[in-house]
Amino acid sequence: MTLEGSSSLAMIIFIISIIIALAASYLYGWKMTEMTGWFGSHVFVASVINLFLWACTIFIWFFYAFKVSVGLFFGGLMLGSVLLVISEVALIITLFVRRDKLLEVYHEQADSASEADKLSRRGEN
Repeated sequence: MTLEGSSSLAMIIFIISIIIALAASYLYGWKMTEMTGWFGSHVFVASVINLFLWACTIFIWFFYAFKVSVGLFFGGLMLGSVLLVISEVALIITLFVRRDKLLEVYHEQADSASEADKLSRRGEN
């Protein structure tokens, strides 16, 4: 698979869109775990978001690359598949490594909210 002309730009855009999908799914998992304290379900949803955005990217790649050449089509498919596996593993491992910190932030927010609720109830009495 050689990259000449617009094919190299298309490959760069393809890789960047997969990286953006990873970043968007990580941000979802990070923020929602901090907000709700539910870890497992948000990791699953973040993985599905990553998979969906990857599928959209590879679908667009199919339309572009098949018209250019079959070699570029299958090369991009292989590259995309490898990047998908790497990004899913990186997403899950990163969220699991940060799990304790994310849940700690949630518990701090929940404790401060309950203290503020207690103080507001004392002021009403």
